[in-house]
Amino acid sequence: MSKYTKRRLVFPFMALMLGQAAATPLKVAVVGPLSGDQSAFGKAMQQGAELAVSFKRKAFAAMGYDLILVPFDDQASATRASGIADKITADPAILGVIGAYNSSVSNVLAGAFEPSGLAIISPGSTNDKLTQNGWKHFSRVVAPDGAQGTAAADLLREKQVKRVAVISDNTTYGNGLMKITETALKDSSIAVPVALGAGTPEQINSAVKAIKKANVDAVYFGGTYDVGAILLKSLRAAGVKGFFLGADGLDTADYLKAARHDAVRTSYTTVFGLQEDERSSQSFVKLYQTAYKTKPDGLAAFSFDAMNVLLTALEQSMAEQKWPSRAQVAAAVRQIDLPACKPSEFGCQNITGPISFNTYGERTRARIFIMEVSPQLRPSILKALTIRQ
Repeated sequence: MSKYTKRRLVFPFMALMLGQAAATPLKVAVVGPLSGDQSAFGKAMQQGAELAVSFKRKAFAAMGYDLILVPFDDQASATRASGIADKITADPAILGVIGAYNSSVSNVLAGAFEPSGLAIISPGSTNDKLTQNGWKHFSRVVAPDGAQGTAAADLLREKQVKRVAVISDNTTYGNGLMKITETALKDSSIAVPVALGAGTPEQINSAVKAIKKANVDAVYFGGTYDVGAILLKSLRAAGVKGFFLGADGLDTADYLKAARHDAVRTSYTTVFGLQEDERSSQSFVKLYQTAYKTKPDGLAAFSFDAMNVLLTALEQSMAEQKWPSRAQVAAAVRQIDLPACKPSEFGCQNITGPISFNTYGERTRARIFIMEVSPQLRPSILKALTIRQ
């Protein structure tokens, strides 16, 4: 081979390498339970975020950035969250975070990110206290638990229920829901003879005995599907046939798979409803199914929107400064004002509705859906409520 031929082969390769090196790595993280009992939620979060990043990668490349999504597995554990926060904080290329799902994890992450002001947007953490810390860097695209508790109490009152057992899965999320819903029920003059936590098999057995003895008309469960399905099946096996109502922790196909026929005619409130009759939602569902060979849960759509909010804030920040500070990105997130999609478009970046935030990081206009499971194990929307904050 001649020296000239070698140069022809080497120089394009070097040019390619130099071209790659010219792109500045820009990272965004997603934190969720990617393994363990709640992995269905983590998977939905990661895939929704991935889809949003895939649509924006070319735009960031044109600006000179190599957009990279970095996933972190918190295993639904607040204990693991501290180590994850340290890793994220130590990487200067990470300018924003989507997560977490569990409120206890989000609480740890947001607290750790406060000194640097790193933007964190949760697509699933609903505990009311998260937006009561004065944080300027934490925002969420879902309605808080308080709205779900009120909606649950209203539904039970409409059903003329007189006595309700309120059960938590002993998580930060579940305990918050239990307290809020118990208060709302009592305000509606509905008796709550049983209110306790049950997260282990032994605790669930004790709860079932207490519920059966109390002779209640309905059971309200605040918690996630892994515990909720076991509680429901245990209640039915013990002969407790009252109405079973949960919250968005049951809003996953894994709840239906685990509870099977016992889930029929159960209901749950959720912040993750997706209006599939809207054309933008239909387009998202089709694109998601093409990419992942499965239908998206509502959480995937909210993760998609949360990531798009972050990426829009990054674009706006970088239009003013080549490499903005983390605090500048967080400030840009709070200034986001994305209008509702038009009926015929998917190009907009917020398929769950218009997105803007108040001074506390709450979405100014959020929705609560009341769902019911059919005999075919298909959830359908009974009612949709708009919450203004």
